Amino acid sequence: MRADRRAATWVPAFERDWANALEDSRHTYSLTPLHDVVRSWQLRIAASPAVDAFTDSGRDDSGFVDLDDVLGARP
Repeated sequence: MRADRRAATWVPAFERDWANALEDSRHTYSLTPLHDVVRSWQLRIAASPAVDAFTDSGRDDSGFVDLDDVLGARP
């Protein structure tokens, strides 16, 4: 993750997510929050080449709905 061109934004975001999950794990005595963070970041990293290819293609994505509008604001 640190070697990626997005490291300046991804690393602090991952560290924030990890710290929150670690705190949740301390309160719940469960490793599930930590596993969830690792899984979600693995998916983000795996999807990044497809996202790059889409944005580099110059396709117009202005006709789509913002994910926050569908799912609501995320914490």
